Amino acid sequence: MKKVILIPSRLQSERLPEKPLKLIGDKTMIRRVYEAAKKSEADDVVVATDAEKIFEEVKNFGGTVLMTKSDHTNGTERIFEASEILDLKDEDYVVNLQGDEPFTDPIDLNKIFSALENSECQTVSLFTDFKKESDLDDLSKVKVELNGSKAKLFYRAIKDGSVNPYLHLGVYGFRYEALRRFVALPKTENEVNLKLEQLRALDNNMQIHMVKSEAKIHLGIDTVKAVSYTHLTLPTKRIV
Repeated sequence: MKKVILIPSRLQSERLPEKPLKLIGDKTMIRRVYEAAKKSEADDVVVATDAEKIFEEVKNFGGTVLMTKSDHTNGTERIFEASEILDLKDEDYVVNLQGDEPFTDPIDLNKIFSALENSECQTVSLFTDFKKESDLDDLSKVKVELNGSKAKLFYRAIKDGSVNPYLHLGVYGFRYEALRRFVALPKTENEVNLKLEQLRALDNNMQIHMVKSEAKIHLGIDTVKAVSYTHLTLPTKRIV
């Protein structure tokens, strides 16, 4: 059994073109994501891209990268192609780590791997508490309600009857067999309407086990403004 982190990364972004190559301090975003993943217990960390610029950047800093097709509609499809290239086995663990999460806590990645050791856990994701009440009204912040340790609902807009929603963090872990089953399923109406890929799993009775992140920082980067905030979270060098 292998533990693999796959990082889907592309240049096209509506709000922040060439996002993976933006500098976060003195390193590109994709490099920071890769280096965070390498601090986990993963056996392999691989970037999956369709862009020569990203391919060359990862090669230049000594990372592992694969070229994938350009017609994928989401990161899960891209990492599935990468997993096929890597010839992963059904019992292998695969984490899908988005390429715009430069402050990912390796402890969270290890929690996902640990959860997948339970044979009942085929698909795993992360959640945390909302830190600001205003985030509940932010449609870009995906909410999740739980039934025990499993996801019950995912949605964007708070509605009457919403009960104790948490902030969903878009990092997923799969047993490879579950990833293969998921990508073979057709998109569902809920998934398309809300633009939430995880609803395809729930609509097809695939359980998603949820693990709580205790990390202090949860900052996905998808705007120029967000990039400008990153200096507040980078560690400062001590002058002696």
